[in-house]
Order: sequence, then C-alpha cells, then structure tokens
Amino acid sequence: MARGFHDVDDFTSVIGWELDQVAFDKYHVMFQFYANRLLNVADSFAVRSPDGAVDFTYEIYGDKKTTIVDPLLRQSIKEAHIISIDRLDLVFDNGYVLSVFDNPEFCSWWFMSRGEQDATVTFPGDCEVDDLSTEEYRGNGPEGETIATPPMKDTFRRYVVRLKGGDT
Repeated sequence: MARGFHDVDDFTSVIGWELDQVAFDKYHVMFQFYANRLLNVADSFAVRSPDGAVDFTYEIYGDKKTTIVDPLLRQSIKEAHIISIDRLDLVFDNGYVLSVFDNPEFCSWWFMSRGEQDATVTFPGDCEVDDLSTEEYRGNGPEGETIATPPMKDTFRRYVVRLKGGDT
C-alpha cells in the first residue's frame, strides 16, 4: 500500500494556509487551518524550530508523546518540501517546520479543503478509498456525513466529496 511523497507540486495548494488549532485524538492528530482546511496525521509528525532548540517527534502508536505546537498557531505555510519518500516538510512563516511522516502500512495522512456548496475535496493522501477503515470512510463530519468517491485519476490523488445526508 506504500504511497509516500513524490511530487512537491501536489502540495502547492497548501501554501498560505494559516493554522488555527490542533486537536489530538487517540488515532490521529488534526491540524485545522482557517477556511475549513485540515491536515490529518494518523501516524507521526515532528515539529522543529529554526534554530533547532525545539525538535520533537510525536508518534500516535509509539512511545514518543511529547510535542509543542503553539509556535505553529496563527502561522501560515510558506513552503512545502519533500525530504524523502516518507517525509514531507511544511515550513511556516516563523521558520518552524512541521514534518509529516508517511507510514506505508496504512493510511497515515491526508489533507482536506472544504470547497463550495458544502463539498469537501481531499487531496493527496497515502491511501486508496478501498483501503480506508469504516471510521475513516464514514462519520468524520459533525453530522456523520457520508463520503462518496468519484473515479481516481492517478494513484497519488484521492478526491472525496462529502455529501450531506444519504448514502452513495
């Protein structure tokens, strides 16, 4: 199921996103940006300061449970860099770096941006919709909206439209 990070152009649309809040859940960490945009991390991430004084890795399923995210709040993403097939670095205005790590064993990260008419487009992700668990596939919205999937254009992009009510 390995996807990894391949084309930095896939991430140009997140440039300018301003981080509003971070929520920790048992199975993932949600980085909520203004204008209903989300980065969901379901494995691990790291936060580093420009001078290296702050350097924490947070593992959802591992032993590393220390992090600091407040320097990222109210900061915008100014650059995206693919460091390796399993690491994407998002550089914020203040120089802090959020590294997202890909886990080839399961769906470990995805971005979501709420579009017009209450539709949500999910783009790059490291999994096919068929790989999603029931919890990932359904009920992510406040009213448990159903997630429907149009055909895939390639293996590195997943387009998901969230519909209000009803099944597909």
